[in-house]
Amino acid sequence: MSSIDKRKIEQKRVRRSIEEALFALLKDQRFSEITVTDIVREANVARASYYRNFDSKEAIIKSYMAHQRQEVADKIDFSETFSDFFIQEKLIASLEHYLKQKYYILLLCDNGFDSLILDDMNKFAELSPPNNPHSPFKNYKIQFLTGGIFNMTIQWLKNGAIESPRELSDIFIRLLRSDPHSLQYSSSVRL
Repeated sequence: MSSIDKRKIEQKRVRRSIEEALFALLKDQRFSEITVTDIVREANVARASYYRNFDSKEAIIKSYMAHQRQEVADKIDFSETFSDFFIQEKLIASLEHYLKQKYYILLLCDNGFDSLILDDMNKFAELSPPNNPHSPFKNYKIQFLTGGIFNMTIQWLKNGAIESPRELSDIFIRLLRSDPHSLQYSSSVRL
């Protein structure tokens, strides 16, 4: 293994340690009360390592969100459009991922970062292939659906995720079917 590979592995480890440290601290403190000193102490890294990787506490959260976005994208494996997300098995896979991240997501919500999570989901949807930028109706529909998924997912997690990911996906798909004039449904929703 080259020294460049070792440095990349070490940088990834340090970044993850810092992310985990922030979430460990969020368990007992508000985000606004946590200092960089608290984070580097909890992560057991040098202050210089922190600043080599992050320029703010918010950047740590954005880094965490980027990892989550990539993991969901890998699980969903879009083939053609954002509507692939509404194939039930892909919806279930994303809900299973969010369920595994429940603790972190709820900590973020408790600290006022719900809008950051929603913004991240919107970016994820907007970057999904191909969304016709010349169709305002389709773009608004994507935002509408993303907001619905976000709100249902957060409420589900806050309620203790009583329903299984499959049951929640069934509810979501039934809601989509209830307005036959705005969406069509077969094995996926066509945008």
